[in-house]
Amino acid sequence: MVDGLLGQPNGRMRRGRVIAQSLALGVLLLAAGPARAEMSEAQRDETLRAALAAFDRATEMARQQPAAAAEAYRESARGFEALIADGVRNGRLHYNLGNAYLQLGELGKAVASYRRAEALIGNDPSLQANLRFARSLCRSQIPARGGEAALRTALFWHYETPLAARFWVAVVGYAAFWGVLLMRSLTRAPGWGFAAAALLVVWLAAGTSTTIEWTQRERSPAGVTIADDIVVRKGNGEAYEPQFNEPLHAGVEFRVIDQRPGWLKIELADGSTGWLKQSQVEII
Repeated sequence: MVDGLLGQPNGRMRRGRVIAQSLALGVLLLAAGPARAEMSEAQRDETLRAALAAFDRATEMARQQPAAAAEAYRESARGFEALIADGVRNGRLHYNLGNAYLQLGELGKAVASYRRAEALIGNDPSLQANLRFARSLCRSQIPARGGEAALRTALFWHYETPLAARFWVAVVGYAAFWGVLLMRSLTRAPGWGFAAAALLVVWLAAGTSTTIEWTQRERSPAGVTIADDIVVRKGNGEAYEPQFNEPLHAGVEFRVIDQRPGWLKIELADGSTGWLKQSQVEII
């Protein structure tokens, strides 16, 4: 079952939480400065309320009127997408969009939306639960290379903390480090050296983590397959032989390592590579 802001209602307490969180999201939307905004704040608020209402309506109709519910989920997704297209940068918005896509059975788009939400709100428990659930539904389960899980465990702060948060930790750590060094030179009081050393570690760790991810996103962006029965080929064209014995299905996550017009060369979690059509994926 989908959990979180727009999960399936379960009694009055559940609906109360949905309303409270929805209002909180509305405040965040209004606070998010426009990047390329065409909507007014009032229009954004109305679009959000309509999208939330459509999701609630779909949830109520899901068992008795599945076709009408699907259309309402689609209406909800269109509303969330309109806000995102208008420049609203908010992790909960992408999370809600992922929930709508999951209810529609569009697994690849759900995973992509959850991944975008993850980049903004990090290790949110409800988000991570929904992302794990969506990943479990993927018909193409690709095991990670040996050592990948251990690396993620050891560097959990790198993988589970949003990039923006790590960036600001690096900025604050940098400023605090030089401020402590200045105080140490002025006062010569004990303890300043240890504080400076600790801040240096924080600054370098957060700065290195941020730089690595920025570089990786630029050189090798992540993506998700959004179609089923994708034939991954040995080259960038239909004439090339299939790379794998089995096709890929929606929800497979990968990294882009090369591209040609209309085609992408991808690397899967197990290290295998191949070419597929760009129209069959979403880049995160």
